[in-house]
Amino acid sequence: MAKPLERFSNILLQWAKIHNLTAIKDSKELYHQIVDSLLPISFLKPFHTCIDIGSGAGFPALILACYYTDSKFYLLEPRKKRVSFLENAIISMGLSHVKVIADYSYNIKDIKGDLITSRAVCRSDTLVRDSRHLLESSGHYLLYKGTNTANEKDLLDDMQTQVFTNTNRAYIYASFV
Repeated sequence: MAKPLERFSNILLQWAKIHNLTAIKDSKELYHQIVDSLLPISFLKPFHTCIDIGSGAGFPALILACYYTDSKFYLLEPRKKRVSFLENAIISMGLSHVKVIADYSYNIKDIKGDLITSRAVCRSDTLVRDSRHLLESSGHYLLYKGTNTANEKDLLDDMQTQVFTNTNRAYIYASFV
């Protein structure tokens, strides 16, 4: 896992100098974002296919893909500059089990996942509404949110939810089961 993460770090910091991909400008902040992406592995149930919505600069999906090498990952990202970055990062990291789809979740019809992840894309209820057709019946959402999740959790009132917190982050793990 170390080599792919090292390659990811190098390519992200290179691209960040030229393109407006992320606010991350140094390796210390990058380290914190990588750790933040990996913290949920302590409570995640096994999954076969992950769909990451609004993949942006690759958090959390590319980081999780380094750990879950036997799972398939689909990264949904509509913005061309970010799609180019993600495709370059995937090649550089050697992640043959990861594919980028340049589109919005509500337009996708031909894939399903048992885990859907998202970080800082939109309100939880909007995300679920626009992506529920992509979730397997026994699947889960893993939503990376800020620390004030009371309103976000309430938006998912028809779902079974668990909230795990860290200093600067709350992780909402939700399902319809």
